[in-house]
Amino acid sequence: MWLYMNKENEGLQDRRLVPAAQDLRHLGCERVLVFLAEMDHLKGGGKRYVEELKKSGWSGSVEVKETVGKDHCFHLAEPKDQQTMDLVKKIASFINLH
Repeated sequence: MWLYMNKENEGLQDRRLVPAAQDLRHLGCERVLVFLAEMDHLKGGGKRYVEELKKSGWSGSVEVKETVGKDHCFHLAEPKDQQTMDLVKKIASFINLH
């Protein structure tokens, strides 16, 4: 939505959309779970976020899960799909892990 509302943007590469690595170092959690969808046009941004997080000096752990053959927000359009159910289970497991 921000790209649509801000006509003077540089697209998905606009640095204003990407937190600085030094800011990520102070992320207030110990674990991060990132979901990517193979066919998603935003997949590259998710991968860059993970790379920046790792380079930032943040001391937590990051887990990446990529769903094969799916596009952006597939879980909303296909709530009964097995890959959607697997995604929901992974989120629940991540939240409940102590």
